[in-house]
Amino acid sequence: MQSVHVVIIGGGYGGIRAMERLANHSRISITLIDKNPYHYMQAEVYDFIANKVDMSAVMIDLPSLCKSFGLVDFICEEVNGIDTAAQSVSTPTSTISYDHLIIATGSRTYFPDFIRGLREHTHGVKSIPSALDFKQQFERSLLNRIEAQTRGCEVEPFNIVIGGAGLSGVEIAAEMAAYANHFYQNGNFGCRGVDVYLIDAYESILFGMDPFLIQNAHDRLIQLGVHVWHNNRISEVRANEILLDNGKTLSFEFMIFTGGIAASTLTQHLGFETTPKGHLNVDENLNIPNNPNIYAIGDITNALDENGKFIPPTAQLAERGAECVAKNILRTLSGKAKQPFRYKNQGVMIALGGEYGVGLLPGGIKVKGYLAYLIKKTIFRLYTSPLRHRSAIGKRR
Repeated sequence: MQSVHVVIIGGGYGGIRAMERLANHSRISITLIDKNPYHYMQAEVYDFIANKVDMSAVMIDLPSLCKSFGLVDFICEEVNGIDTAAQSVSTPTSTISYDHLIIATGSRTYFPDFIRGLREHTHGVKSIPSALDFKQQFERSLLNRIEAQTRGCEVEPFNIVIGGAGLSGVEIAAEMAAYANHFYQNGNFGCRGVDVYLIDAYESILFGMDPFLIQNAHDRLIQLGVHVWHNNRISEVRANEILLDNGKTLSFEFMIFTGGIAASTLTQHLGFETTPKGHLNVDENLNIPNNPNIYAIGDITNALDENGKFIPPTAQLAERGAECVAKNILRTLSGKAKQPFRYKNQGVMIALGGEYGVGLLPGGIKVKGYLAYLIKKTIFRLYTSPLRHRSAIGKRR
């Protein structure tokens, strides 16, 4: 097998999994490029913003992780462009040649331009800085309310609005409601608590998912006191108020928008074919069309299943795509034909505040309550423990 250099852009779920699968082959050298020095486990952000874990729980150090592998270099820079003719990637300070390239830069919160004020007045949680900003401002506001009560001041309504009732929106709404309830009960504070509103554009939360998940998630949200507004579309967001398309208005202290994602901004500068939201079109092998040595995986892609149906972006999709791409790179080096990507959902687990969850396991097994919570946390530990172990090894090198 010939020696080759693989460049991976993006240290998220897909990029890390591709690196793991390729790094143990002695004839493959790897360069991982990411603008941040950490792997952000965004799928667990609800625990972080609800103060159940600290920042270190949702981060893995990328430099030390890469050092734990023999032939992996890490570059902490933003990618400026890709020269397909020269087979190179450019950053502000260097040019890196590649034999095979994997683009895995993930996604960002999509703020539709037709919703006035949305970008200016809402928070996203797709990055650690944005999640941290929300967390700190939220806790400061809680303290201000308590101090205002002791001074005899009238306490104003405190509403948190979550725009979008997909997986992220539901998990964040449940965890914020559970956290707020615990905060006031634990401290025996007498002032009015926090109201969480989940604004849903469809007739049900988790639209398109299994009815078991929808019903149990909805029941849990109601139990936690979350106000779920179905069939409501946001038409405008002002400094502390949203306007809905049916004429209703709602004041808020904070708003988090999870109503959609767009590809990372890198795709705007590559010259490859994209969807209107910047997602890269890929073929059945996850190659960029007409570029057999360039792959794209995860949230940045417009991945389709064998029936031509769009596959929703998840960490699971990114990891399965990375495994397929790594296998195809190895097959190419061995002179074998590539195998097309075939995605099989291996189940879904949803955290619903406190120690409660709901999920579907392979084989259609349904779980809910504390058992589902334990399973979800076990899956997370099984993912993070090997990475933290390897990172500790790299730190000592």
